[in-house]
Amino acid sequence: MEWLVLLLSDNIIYTIIFAVLILLFLWNIFISIQLSSLKNKYKHFMRGSKSSNLEQMIIDYMSSIDNTSSKIDVLNSELINLKDQADRCIQKCNIIRYNAFSDTGSDLSYSIALLDSFNNGFILSSIYGREESVTYAKPIEQGKCRYPLSVEEEMVLDRCLKSSI
Repeated sequence: MEWLVLLLSDNIIYTIIFAVLILLFLWNIFISIQLSSLKNKYKHFMRGSKSSNLEQMIIDYMSSIDNTSSKIDVLNSELINLKDQADRCIQKCNIIRYNAFSDTGSDLSYSIALLDSFNNGFILSSIYGREESVTYAKPIEQGKCRYPLSVEEEMVLDRCLKSSI
C-alpha cells in the first residue's frame, strides 16, 4: 500500500510539474509573439533614421527641431520686414475720367489717386485741352493734401480713402 501512495504522490508531482511546464511553454510563446510585434513596431518607428538606436534618433530630432525653430524665427523677422514694406506700397487706387473743357468732346482728362496703407501717396491729374495737355501731381499725407484740390481730385481721393485694402 505504501508503494501505491508513493506512486500516486509521484504522479501528482509529475502532473503538477508537467502542467507548470505547459504553462511556461505557453507563456514563452505569448512573450515571443509580443516581442516580435514590438520589434516590428521598433523597425517601423526607426525607418529612415540614420541612427541605430532610439536615443541618437531623439537627439537628432531635437537638433532638427532647434534648427527649424531658428529658421522660423528668421522667417518671422523677414515677414515683419515684408509687412512693413508692403504697408508703404501702393495699396489703394482710384481713377476718375472727366471732360475738363466743354469744347473737347470726350472724357480725356483724368485724376488718379494712389495711396499706401497709411493714406500717403499722390494724386496724378492730366488736363487735356485742344491746344495743350498738362499733367501734374499733388502729394497726399495721411489722407490730406496741402495744396487745393479740384472737385474731381477730391472725388478720387474720397473714393480711394473709402476703398478697402
